Amino acid sequence: MTRPSLTLAATFTADPLLPLLRDALEHIEAPHRVESAPYGQLVEQLASPAGLFARNTDGVNVGLVRLADWTDGGARGAAAPDRVAAFVAAAREFAAGRGTPTALVVCPDPPGAQGPGPGALARLPARLRDVPGLAVIDAADWFTAYGCWNVHDPHGAQIAGVPYTDEAFAALAVGLARVVHSTLIRPRTVIAVDCDYTLWGGACGDAAPEDLDLGGRYLAVRHLLRQKCDEGFVLALCGRGDEAGVERVFAERGREMVLEREHFVASRVNWKPTSQNIASLAEELRLGPDSFVLLDDDPYVCAEVAETLPGVTVLHVGPETDPPAVLRHAWELDRFFATPEDRSRNDTYRADALRREAADGAADTARLNERLGTVVVVRRAAPSDLPRISQLLARTNQFASGTADGADVPALLAWQGADAWVATLRDRFGDYGTVATAVTARLGEEVHVECFAMSCRAMDRGVAESLFAAIADRAGVPRLTVRFRETGRNGPALGFLRTHAWPAAATAHDAGHDADDARGERLFVVGAAALTAPPAELSAAALGFGGRGG
Repeated sequence: MTRPSLTLAATFTADPLLPLLRDALEHIEAPHRVESAPYGQLVEQLASPAGLFARNTDGVNVGLVRLADWTDGGARGAAAPDRVAAFVAAAREFAAGRGTPTALVVCPDPPGAQGPGPGALARLPARLRDVPGLAVIDAADWFTAYGCWNVHDPHGAQIAGVPYTDEAFAALAVGLARVVHSTLIRPRTVIAVDCDYTLWGGACGDAAPEDLDLGGRYLAVRHLLRQKCDEGFVLALCGRGDEAGVERVFAERGREMVLEREHFVASRVNWKPTSQNIASLAEELRLGPDSFVLLDDDPYVCAEVAETLPGVTVLHVGPETDPPAVLRHAWELDRFFATPEDRSRNDTYRADALRREAADGAADTARLNERLGTVVVVRRAAPSDLPRISQLLARTNQFASGTADGADVPALLAWQGADAWVATLRDRFGDYGTVATAVTARLGEEVHVECFAMSCRAMDRGVAESLFAAIADRAGVPRLTVRFRETGRNGPALGFLRTHAWPAAATAHDAGHDADDARGERLFVVGAAALTAPPAELSAAALGFGGRGG
């Protein structure tokens, strides 16, 4: 099996990092081919259509930058603004045309360096924040997390242009392993948080709100949770206790807490077992329990959840622990490549409550969509859609074909006649963003759907019907052949196919998929004429994959 690539470019000599990075990736069982661009070629790699970054379609690109390396050594910041601007422009253009996750790690300048100043560092994330597939990371966060205080190596920098100590390079290697890990696992979505002795010190049932401790470790936890909320994690209250007491704390001291009640989209505060409350939250949010991370101070509660719901990530933050450190070292909470859908997820869940109220009593999908003003837009995908396509295929387990993961997308799109499709959903309560995707292959007069996935938030809204109908319409075919594999968790997708399709016999194309057959894949034929959907807008333009479809 060919290993994916990690391609690295830096504004300084980073050779000591390479063997450490290879070892770190082997340690987490994610071996990659680690390649390095020539010294000082970061902007060139971002700008070149034939460079190592551009050729890496199945792994991760990493850029290491010291802003001080972009000065001319004269007055503070000389020539730096132009170089920083060129870097930002190249990064944005590269991400818009490529789907490979790219992490840009800002590394510390040497003490006393004539760099462009802290303002330039502070502005970088804002200037690149909303670019899909691009992450801007401050290496200082990793040095702090791993207790690396001896960062700079003046002697190495002078002799060989190697600016950091072995300890610092080791911390960078672990941090980059976390970046790779985040692209390979099924990410968590919800952080379920206990209240007493987790969000604040004291029990709200025994003490008045003004007597609770909101500072110290509790303040640090709330700051980190607010950061995770801004990254797109959904926060939910999930604790044993009196719900009225919890609500009173938020009502009287919410403005002091960084996290206010509105940041939590759901709540289960009662005396039931926490595992039952998580299962109830999962049902409300239409997610699996393995999408949850639990943060709780009670070891008994943590053990009960771990035993009953082994898919839940349990983080114990009792009095003997350092809760901020527990959170910083939880790889399950890493989210480097947040998409626009991630950042709007909390708003979407809050709007869902209004949708449920408006939809109450709707007899069928058509009446539901009429009440909500549903609009589905289906179009061929552009390269900038690839991070979201990969995310949907990696995360979705209920309405998914089970035939491909996010890492398989580059190989699928390399096929002759391949196309990727996306569907967006909006209604009068808001915009869900991109909620569904499919990758197809044109085989003579037939179109095969090699894989598909749809967010559970879009189920029962006619999105899958719109997606398949639009693909068939654009391709000019009366039916689609859909590849499907049961995973034990994608029952909703199987139910859709059983309703709208019929089993198909293998074709010459499918006869070559011996490995697929061994995995229990099946073929279904979906007739386009049988699909009914809400009003849809079909974008017929091929937006970036060369029009390889029909």
